[in-house]
Amino acid sequence: MTIDRIRAFNRFYTGRIGLITSRFLNSDYSLVQARFLFELNRGESVHAADLARRFSLSADYVSKIVSKFEAQGLITRTPSPEDARKQILAPTPAGRFAYQELKKRSNARIAEMIAGLPVEETGKLIDAMTTIEKILDPDTSPSSLVTLRSHRPGDIGMVIHRHGVLYAREYGFNHEFDAYVALGMAGFIQAISSREHLWMAERQGRFIGSVAIVRRDDHTAQLRWLIVEPGHRGQGIGRQLVAEAVRFARERDYRAVTLWTIDFLHSARRLYAEAGFRLTETKANHVWGRELTEELWQLDLT
Repeated sequence: MTIDRIRAFNRFYTGRIGLITSRFLNSDYSLVQARFLFELNRGESVHAADLARRFSLSADYVSKIVSKFEAQGLITRTPSPEDARKQILAPTPAGRFAYQELKKRSNARIAEMIAGLPVEETGKLIDAMTTIEKILDPDTSPSSLVTLRSHRPGDIGMVIHRHGVLYAREYGFNHEFDAYVALGMAGFIQAISSREHLWMAERQGRFIGSVAIVRRDDHTAQLRWLIVEPGHRGQGIGRQLVAEAVRFARERDYRAVTLWTIDFLHSARRLYAEAGFRLTETKANHVWGRELTEELWQLDLT
């Protein structure tokens, strides 16, 4: 009875989201190929071996897909600086375009599926999916159980509050830092456009982090208000937030993303370096009650 019920649910769900056909959402790609494109466009360095492990596929099968994508001009391969035997896979402009088209189809299919559902029912649906993940894979890494969502009324106050509390506790910043964050966020929310976004990271409905993309000019975005709660650090959540912000900036056709950080924020600096940002400027300053060195980092998206 249990097996029959699970099989019935699998048939129902795969049919609803369009996975029955051999082509993913009537595209030119199989489901596995589409998943590869999604993974390659997450903004992280990916090796072929990573994909093989992630999807439990043979190295030969992965190699065939990688070779096909390379022949189609969707990806490039470059030797890894850490290990010349490994190759880093990265999407080309054509690969990013293919990914965007697949994402549009996928988003449209999901939007169609949940259209008309009350907010409460949508919440129940998400909770049920989370429960299934936890039961079937109790060893799932903590970062994969994190939900990134768009901001809602009241979230701005939470981000300001947690910045003020954590930076005062960990780095000795004074009340001027609260004002700095509050003024920036007030301007952001009053003039927010379709090329700007604020994400809230949650675990089991509780705030654990945030990040934002803010428009500087037509070609440049700024990454701001990255924060992860102390009890959730070291689990890949900051990396997940940065990757989502960079992905959004690419989608909105920015040519570069900049950010300001401080020289003693070592964990954040490592995240930025891993994501491809490079230090371009430094300046000493006395601000927020202490002496510090601010750093400007930039990521070229072209």
